[in-house]
Amino acid sequence: MTERTDIIIVDDDPIMRELACANLSEAGYIVRAAENGQAGLEAVKKFRPDLVISDLDMPVMSGYALTEQIRSHPELSQTPVIVITGSDHAAAVEQAFASGATSFVAKPINWALLSHSVKFVLRASSDQKALQVAKEQAEAGARFKDSLMSVMSHELRTPLNAIIGFGQLLGDQFEQEADHVHREYADYIIDGGKRLLNSVSDMLLASDARSGPITINEVACTVDDLIDSAIGNVSKLAEASDTQITKLVKTDGVELNCDRSLMARAISKLIDNSIKFASRGTKVIVAATPTKTGDIAILVRDNGPGIEKRRLENITQPFAQSDMSLRRSKEGLGLGLPLIQAICSAHGANFKLDSKVGEGTSAYIVLPKSRLSSRIIQPERQVA
Repeated sequence: MTERTDIIIVDDDPIMRELACANLSEAGYIVRAAENGQAGLEAVKKFRPDLVISDLDMPVMSGYALTEQIRSHPELSQTPVIVITGSDHAAAVEQAFASGATSFVAKPINWALLSHSVKFVLRASSDQKALQVAKEQAEAGARFKDSLMSVMSHELRTPLNAIIGFGQLLGDQFEQEADHVHREYADYIIDGGKRLLNSVSDMLLASDARSGPITINEVACTVDDLIDSAIGNVSKLAEASDTQITKLVKTDGVELNCDRSLMARAISKLIDNSIKFASRGTKVIVAATPTKTGDIAILVRDNGPGIEKRRLENITQPFAQSDMSLRRSKEGLGLGLPLIQAICSAHGANFKLDSKVGEGTSAYIVLPKSRLSSRIIQPERQVA
């Protein structure tokens, strides 16, 4: 037996108390007895036992009430309780479990089985405590990680913005002096700073998404402007990889109420993925159209290598890039699709991926019609 395993027996029948104490003491437990629920509650508060065994029908305080009192006490609530019932009605057992009982035994008591029942309940209680400790440690670790990530992200943003800003000043100066070599070096500094700043922003957004829906700053913008902004974010990457981006927008000046920056970021990440994981010269279609139900569907489709079906199920999990080793050929933190999912969720939008190996990938963002503005932007009319 585990050292110092304490049990309190609560029963108004003195013979039952004596028999229970004798059998459990012989099994190696430290046993104390109480004659009713009130005395049992005082003993539980005083001795903090590992287990309580209580009769249900007792004067002063019943076993039901005793169990409820134990469960309502913050420091005693995890104490396992075995109830003893002589009732033939299943309702008595159901009421006992509703009060918080852990297990039950029926009268007349089989003392050998009682000892086994006690072992089982104590072992289950120990496992439960270990799981609770592990859960609390995991939650504390997750909170620390999120807090550290958030602090680091905020601390890195200021110096990175300074590096980018001064890099742009240097680049402009070298451009005026026609110093193309140093202008190219300045462009490397600016590009590296922006890439690192984007990674930091992704980590901060991922940290925010873990603690609940991310906060959005709603503004009115047309679908056309939203897609233009998204394509503009990846224009240099598309040019460098000889990617052909085709825009097909059939929304007739429809306005959306959304976080323009975040939604453009989500669409940009989809285009970025299409470029990153495809060969040079890939073709990407970015389209938008109303659905039959009045929602707005935004599509990013490519003719790249596609994604295996088994990977589609978990691909929106953080850090789920197929190769996260230091030797991987593709850059990124594996946060792109999870962040798109978080941005869509914050807008009440649906996000879906459809892909076939060798045939490319289609990504859909469907914004609900509740996001539509009450007005439609009309083309300017020529004044006669």
